[in-house]
Amino acid sequence: MLKSTSLDKLAIFLSGICLVHCLVAPILITLLPIVSLSVTVEEVLFHQLLLWLVIPTSVVGLFLGCRKHRRWSIVITGGAGMAILIAVATFGHSWFGLTGEKWVTTLGGLVLACSHFLNYRACQSITCASSRCETQHHH
Repeated sequence: MLKSTSLDKLAIFLSGICLVHCLVAPILITLLPIVSLSVTVEEVLFHQLLLWLVIPTSVVGLFLGCRKHRRWSIVITGGAGMAILIAVATFGHSWFGLTGEKWVTTLGGLVLACSHFLNYRACQSITCASSRCETQHHH
């Protein structure tokens, strides 16, 4: 059975990878201008691959968590982060330019990572009077 907390940890890890990528890629392009075209092509593929991993992980993790803690504001915040990431991946370069695209992608990733952190904390803070609490809530 999938656990919300495991998916939250995975989503936070993937957001961290994205953040490191967004910070390191411009440095590599500056230091290695000869490979800038291939880095740009690989960057587009990287963002698409990451979205294919992040979106399903986030949707499932946030909804599983919400089933436990019933805080829809966390799901809505996560949805906003996902919407930002999808919009930037789809229209980012034409809407924001290269530098703006990096900043807005970072913003979307941070919003999504924060929602997963809040989801994780909300799931961990659930208390229960039942003697079977450990098996019901997995904390």
